[in-house]
Amino acid sequence: MKKLIVLLGALGLCACAGINKNTVSYQMSKYDQHAYYVVAGEGADKTAAGQNALANMHQSLLQNIPDARELSQVKDIMANARVDKVWRDKSQKKTKNYFALAVLKRETAELILQVPANALDARLGALATQLQATQDKFAGLRAAFAMKPLIAQRNVVQDLYVFLSQDNVGYETERFENLKKLYNDRLAAVKVAAVVRGEEDAVLLSRIVDAVNQMGLSTVSPQDPSALLSVEADAKVDGYGSERLKGLQWAATSAAISLRDLQEGTTFARFNVYDRAGTSRQADSLRKSMEGVGDKASVEIVKRLTDYLKTK
Repeated sequence: MKKLIVLLGALGLCACAGINKNTVSYQMSKYDQHAYYVVAGEGADKTAAGQNALANMHQSLLQNIPDARELSQVKDIMANARVDKVWRDKSQKKTKNYFALAVLKRETAELILQVPANALDARLGALATQLQATQDKFAGLRAAFAMKPLIAQRNVVQDLYVFLSQDNVGYETERFENLKKLYNDRLAAVKVAAVVRGEEDAVLLSRIVDAVNQMGLSTVSPQDPSALLSVEADAKVDGYGSERLKGLQWAATSAAISLRDLQEGTTFARFNVYDRAGTSRQADSLRKSMEGVGDKASVEIVKRLTDYLKTK
């Protein structure tokens, strides 16, 4: 039988005179949504209805916070949910059908999630102390990169906490935001000059800039004296027709990429990337092949920049 998911927060209904007490909306309206998270389910018997209500609650948590699948605390939260009410659907005369409500006390969920939040903030705080120990823009970047996965985990805990908490607010939000700001500021202080030479250079340049910025680093012009690193690309495009597929215009693009430490005057990585594309228009083929090169180069740039900065 198809499961039924009904969230208390979506109802906004009151139990007033004349309402059908057999309905899910009426039964759910009896609960204080500020204090309880309530989800409904249905089944052919009381046991099935209760199991489906709990399954629907678990599914609802993961639908609203997909990354919570990685949190062990979701299991602990569900262990504290209970089937509070089961009743028969009286509108069904010929067949038996039951409804059930799964109920979770929001305060309990808050207490469960505060444990990993505090633990993650403690680890982030220790790494933040290392970042603050020096003004050198490179120093401490190993600690910054160590903070990245912890911040990602803490974001998931925070999102789930907001979803389940009594007031729909985060836990120790100011403390966590300060830690994230310190992390973001330290990475943004590392400025990278992006240089692309060759045909259709704007397409490749935009891909490189996006890759560097997504790392949290800042991109600047080649003339900016504050640049600490540089990403330099020399692109080459060859156009040729296709003998096998008439009407297609092909373009093959290659790029030689160099990553340099401008402070030390050294090149710490070199690699080449290649891509090709065929369309009915030469200009489209050229653009698509350059985009392919840009995507491949971006993956390598992020990996090699990260590996290098972790050693600083």
